[in-house]
Amino acid sequence: MSAHDSDTTTNSDLLAGSTIVAILRSIQETFRPRLSTLGSWAGRVIRSSLLYRWFTMEPEPEVIVIDLRRTRTVGPFIAILDRIVETLAPYFEDSQLKTGLDVLAAWISALAETRVGQLIVTLLEPPTTPDQPEEPNRTGNSKDDCDRLE
Repeated sequence: MSAHDSDTTTNSDLLAGSTIVAILRSIQETFRPRLSTLGSWAGRVIRSSLLYRWFTMEPEPEVIVIDLRRTRTVGPFIAILDRIVETLAPYFEDSQLKTGLDVLAAWISALAETRVGQLIVTLLEPPTTPDQPEEPNRTGNSKDDCDRLE
């Protein structure tokens, strides 16, 4: 085989006989229905997490919100990151990395349906909060504590 022959061989020809690629594709086809289940489950877990709720809660009236995209120091870096992500996103959609991550997600979904997985989900779920938690004032005392002091 000459050097010219190896240059004209396409990636799909090289991967066609790969055992690993065949195994990954068969695993992907086996777990494809579970991927959507995993996606919705992951979305529910993320949306119910304390960190997500902290990031998405409405700011207090006294809090000043600054749009970092409009600042001179951070704005250009955010613009560069946006351009990089927009450029690389189509390549990621067609990549083997995405295929591997899909297979991993399917495996995790299957694991989540086991007893051990259910236990882990139960341990990682955030606790339920009361409907109206009592908010302390600036001194750290609740309204009832201040009423008792008067």
